[in-house]
Amino acid sequence: MIAFFTDWGNDSYYVGVCKGVIKTINRKAEIIDVLHDTKKFDPKVNAHILHRFAGDFPEGTIFLCVIDAGVGGSRKPVIMKTKERNYYFVAPDNGLLTLVAQEYGIDKLVEISNEKYFFRKNYSTTFHGRDIFSPAAAYLSKGVPIEEFGPELEDINLFRYKKPEIKNDYLEGEIVFWDTFGNVQTNIPAEMGDTLFKKDDKIIIQIEDQKFEAYYERVFSDVLPGELLIHPESSGHLEIAINQGNAKEYMKLDTEGVEITLKRKEE
Repeated sequence: MIAFFTDWGNDSYYVGVCKGVIKTINRKAEIIDVLHDTKKFDPKVNAHILHRFAGDFPEGTIFLCVIDAGVGGSRKPVIMKTKERNYYFVAPDNGLLTLVAQEYGIDKLVEISNEKYFFRKNYSTTFHGRDIFSPAAAYLSKGVPIEEFGPELEDINLFRYKKPEIKNDYLEGEIVFWDTFGNVQTNIPAEMGDTLFKKDDKIIIQIEDQKFEAYYERVFSDVLPGELLIHPESSGHLEIAINQGNAKEYMKLDTEGVEITLKRKEE
């Protein structure tokens, strides 16, 4: 199975072309489109999204991940095989694999440099998705060993993220992305929230110099339409949302990676 993740959008032919390349190499390949309409040119944000969905796929899944603003530059095309779950990640070495590498461990890491496994020898310098990454995923799905694709690498480029923490009576973390509904995702594990807060607590959210009040709840319907809440989302992290509304717009957020603190309001 190949799980396909890019920032190319849904209104261009690039995704279809790459799937055609994969099927040319392996007619039996099963391809699942995970997401193509994500934040463009931003491996740091998309590393969080990749980490959120990867664990829902079966062992041995091949993840074809092309968030590649530096295409044709000095970053290397790589394949990373993980220690846990036997996953394969085919991606540029630009930090995109940071969180999945930390979560599942690196078993093997190689540079994709063997032109035998490129789609064409005179490959495009601006479309490695078609000529390098997609063929690599296709050949992996046919059983070609990872060692065949190129030399082994010692390590990959990793981003440094702020780690979520419990500090006395408040939580500290980071806003990492928001979804199409405007639900704001944090990197704070839900169990940290349950350590300090209980259902129906009123929470003060501080983001830079802005403060908001929200209820600590389990589901959207625990609050009235239009009210702000904090709850555990499906991947096990705390999410800020508005019941039937858009929290990102309400909070006037325009940048991911900003620090957030959550503290119970004292009555």
